[in-house]
Amino acid sequence: MLGINLFRNIRYFSTSYCLRLDMSWRTLKKLPLNPMDRGVLTDGADYIFLDGRPTPFGMKQKRKLLLQREYAKKIVQLSESLDIAKERYAMKVGEEKEKIKHVLDRKLRPKGNKNTQEK
Repeated sequence: MLGINLFRNIRYFSTSYCLRLDMSWRTLKKLPLNPMDRGVLTDGADYIFLDGRPTPFGMKQKRKLLLQREYAKKIVQLSESLDIAKERYAMKVGEEKEKIKHVLDRKLRPKGNKNTQEK
């Protein structure tokens, strides 16, 4: 008998309209699909001091801040090494061009007395 009542209840099971909402308007307005994902209430501090002191960071906020600082340091370090590598490559290409030009100048120099004497 329990099985029959369970079958009847499942047979007439329906979802509410709020579960089937179309959230396309949120994507059109460039909002997150989850409204609790970010916002004034979720991004702000949990409490404030009345005398104006800043609230301390939470553990995850502090870890995230330190991680972002490490990322920034790494980015600066890598961009500096990339600049050095670009300058070194430009100097290397310039030296090769100079060598080729020097070799061509030596090869194409006029020889003999015929070209040096002008009448």
